[in-house]
Amino acid sequence: MLKKQNNMLKAARLKKSWTPEFVSGKVGVSRDTYIRWEAGSQAPRLSSLQALCTIFEMSPIELGFADLLEERMRSRLPLSKKSMLRPPQSKNIGDEEYPEATLSEALHMWSLGLSSCWQLYMVGGQHELERLLPTYLAQLTAPTLHPGPEQQSAASLTAQIYGLMALLELQRGDFVSAQMNGTQALVYSQLAKNWNLYIASQLWMASIFSRRKRIGAALGAYNDALKRINITNEVTSPLLHGWIFAGLAEIQAAMNHEQEAMQFLRLAMTIFPEHPQEDTAFSYTQCDRSLLYFYQGQVSLHLGKPRQAWEVFAQVDEIKPKPPERTRAEFLKLKAYTSLVLGNMVQSCIYLEAAAHAAQSINSDLIYTEIYTLYEHMLSIWGQEARVRSLAHLFQR
Repeated sequence: MLKKQNNMLKAARLKKSWTPEFVSGKVGVSRDTYIRWEAGSQAPRLSSLQALCTIFEMSPIELGFADLLEERMRSRLPLSKKSMLRPPQSKNIGDEEYPEATLSEALHMWSLGLSSCWQLYMVGGQHELERLLPTYLAQLTAPTLHPGPEQQSAASLTAQIYGLMALLELQRGDFVSAQMNGTQALVYSQLAKNWNLYIASQLWMASIFSRRKRIGAALGAYNDALKRINITNEVTSPLLHGWIFAGLAEIQAAMNHEQEAMQFLRLAMTIFPEHPQEDTAFSYTQCDRSLLYFYQGQVSLHLGKPRQAWEVFAQVDEIKPKPPERTRAEFLKLKAYTSLVLGNMVQSCIYLEAAAHAAQSINSDLIYTEIYTLYEHMLSIWGQEARVRSLAHLFQR
């Protein structure tokens, strides 16, 4: 039972100008039952929660049911091998009787929950993810490892979890753990035969290698992703395809291969979808068109064109809706660095301070450390300036 009023569900309903009668009719419950959901005195069944998510086109977390989702997952631990061998129509989930959901329905709800986890990652929900992901992983172990009609679906979700864990470790600056989890994402995406997810896993690995300054390994990950596109019979996500070319453009620019870099960049711009939110891979990448600006600006910086890079980064401010906090932190850091390269001390200070606060707000040790390295660079140039020295307090935590 919920313990407090669900203001998020009520706000979602009011935003659409719907009455309780309208929503309850769509879900197939009484008006009084729906009112109790908003009041927090009753929790919806899993099938009703699915219906709510479908009607509102929102995830359980966005509708205020994060605690309920976690409680339902925890209540099903552990999953035994015997339980997973039951027919898919069975109402038994785990070792207890759960008449409200089959395994297929549970997997669907976990998929919605993981989509919310990716959104949490983008806004810096590190601590909540550290609490949620082990629950997902424990719950999915049995259906992922034992053959059955739902194995591939379960393996796809497991791959996503490991991908998220890899990125969380990367944000902590633990490159070894990030790479280990990224490798697990590759393994489970292959088990799932989900080749878009496999490509995404290679892109996460490329990101890890790039942050470690292992350009050769990053290039290998991009090439492996591109190879998979060339041999698969499935329709490849344009978002992922464009991301590969954008990443290859940055690698080529880092190696001072300008012609190849610009060619890959043009391919990325052409292939990347105009509306990435509609792409099949968006739920587990959360990449909007700012990704293109990120790589385009990096290409310009590698090629010694900081003014061009600045113009590119400035375009991020015009994206609607605004990119999430994690994306904002990355671009603030890049703007601080570009300002430094351009010799603009005041602008460098402004963006460095904003980037440091943004990194702390999303709990990113990685970005915070990169910003500190940038600050040391600023000190080597403008160390006598009071404005620059005053920024030292940002790193006294």
